[in-house]
Amino acid sequence: MRNQARKAREEAMMSVHSFTFVTLLALLTCSSAYRSAVPKPDKLFSRPVRSEREATRQQLNISALNTALAFEPYRDLATRTTAEPGTQQQQQQHNILFSPLGLASALALLCQVSGSESRSQALEALGVAANSTEQSVEVTIAALADLLRSLTLLEGGGRGGVQKAPSAGGAGTDARIGGATAGVGKGGENAGERSDDAEGRKGTKNGVNAGHLRVWSSLHADGKPSLDYESFLSRPQLTEPPVFNISSETLKELQTSGKLIVNNYVYFKGLLPFELRHTVLRRFQLNATANAEVITMFKDDSSEVMMLYDTNCSATVVRLAHSERLASLLLLPKAELQPLEDCLSDSRMSFWLNNLKPGRAEIRFPKFRLRKSYSLESLLRKAGVLTAFSRSADFSGTSQKMLKLTKTHHEVMLEVEETKSEDRGRPGIMLDFSVPPRITFDRPFMILIYDDLTGLVLFIGRIIDPTDV
Repeated sequence: MRNQARKAREEAMMSVHSFTFVTLLALLTCSSAYRSAVPKPDKLFSRPVRSEREATRQQLNISALNTALAFEPYRDLATRTTAEPGTQQQQQQHNILFSPLGLASALALLCQVSGSESRSQALEALGVAANSTEQSVEVTIAALADLLRSLTLLEGGGRGGVQKAPSAGGAGTDARIGGATAGVGKGGENAGERSDDAEGRKGTKNGVNAGHLRVWSSLHADGKPSLDYESFLSRPQLTEPPVFNISSETLKELQTSGKLIVNNYVYFKGLLPFELRHTVLRRFQLNATANAEVITMFKDDSSEVMMLYDTNCSATVVRLAHSERLASLLLLPKAELQPLEDCLSDSRMSFWLNNLKPGRAEIRFPKFRLRKSYSLESLLRKAGVLTAFSRSADFSGTSQKMLKLTKTHHEVMLEVEETKSEDRGRPGIMLDFSVPPRITFDRPFMILIYDDLTGLVLFIGRIIDPTDV
């Protein structure tokens, strides 16, 4: 009897264990199936981003835009020579800075008022083939407007400003033609909403919030009040998207005028991951015989950055992010700047972006503000936009009478500052680390600011002298 009872108990225990094992197995199976059925977090976030990138690239020829509006105009500016007093055609290098995004905005506006060859040349610079249908043209213009809008909504967290631009003479008309402001804030937090100015106070500077991108294009008749760059900086932010349409008021003014003016303004304050407490004066080698004291920011090697050394261009390439969408490629030549300038192209930029590797290094980079202005003609002639600036220009989209484009103004400002500025004490003493590699921008270099989603270059420039604002 005892043996029978013990055997019964053992069989019962085995039954319980078997049931428990089967139950756990079923739970694990369900859990595994659930995990496989639910998309991973990176897939949840990458799908809309990937689809938006693909959709934008289908509508905009990014490679053509970068070539026509970034690298060709830059190469033209960089190779011009200036005769210095007492020398024979000695090349004199200067700072260069312009905005391909601003040029695209101005061209989109000109397309709406131009006819025949003038319009075809402007469209080709925007990457639209000469034999394209009118529907393709409309898709490209709409995609460009959407790109500017997305920079406002995505980067600024949808809080880029909700104020109407005040009317000041003809300036109110300009506001309806094609102005756009884009707030750039990390993680959609609208980081530009508050800034630290030179005096260490919270607030805005020159009426523009830190970390914001602003683009403005306007077309109007000569003799009418026009928005200048200072007014552009100080005016309230606009909410209307850039539609690149011409108001009826402007059309009426053009009917009685024989002269046309186009203004294009761009501003960006790029915040980079440096700390204010490490910012000090350091020597910057301007050329073989001259140097200057330059305010220089510092980043230690506590976090990885994307970088590479391009042997073909003899340059170090460092990528630093301004936000989750906008980033800079900082290009430091090994010696002279010209070999780097000679190899600039859209394909080379793609090579850099595809071959950057994570690494650790100390980085020293100048803190600067650079403002430059050019005529649109000087920037766009290498892109094939010639007729619009000649006597044979056709602006039949606005007026039946002969119009002449008398003034075209492209003005940009770029400010590069530290992201972290909580420490308001005196700059700390730099420690002399000997182990991590150093990348020191203490000689002429180049900078490319681009949209990481589409690859479009927003700003391109070279810094010969960071103190020459």
